[in-house]
Amino acid sequence: MDTDSFVSLARSSTREEFRTRVAPSFLILENALFEDQVGFATQVVDPAAVRRAAEKNRGKPAPNIEVLPVAKSPQNPYPDRVSVGRARNCDVVLRDPSVSKLHAHFRLGQPKLELVDIDSQNGTRVNGRPLPAHQPIAVTPGDVLLFGSVSVKLVDADTLYDLLR
Repeated sequence: MDTDSFVSLARSSTREEFRTRVAPSFLILENALFEDQVGFATQVVDPAAVRRAAEKNRGKPAPNIEVLPVAKSPQNPYPDRVSVGRARNCDVVLRDPSVSKLHAHFRLGQPKLELVDIDSQNGTRVNGRPLPAHQPIAVTPGDVLLFGSVSVKLVDADTLYDLLR
């Protein structure tokens, strides 16, 4: 389902109907301007430049958002995780050169949603703190996640419903 479909569903449903028809968690990507052609190699980014850009854009309205469900795709062979990366076969695809082909994954089936960096080139951050490779950390709605230089906010279905209406 694309972002426009989520908007349409939110505006034509009650909160309860919306919640039962969508995934429980989403990534909200502001200023979604992914390139159509992303190269094979991951581009290394300067962490200080990423922080400066985030500070510069803080508090400004987002002219464009993309809604990315934290959900498994049918071709994912791992029942307990949702993959995040630049490759088209990941469950959550972030087509940005700073994102590794397989960057991280969310672990499902835990009492809480957990995020694991898979030794990515440019790292993963949760609320500004670097996530050590292969060490799961619990994430909750409202957390800001950084995959390479791509910043997203984790939200639940209720928050998405409010945002889209």
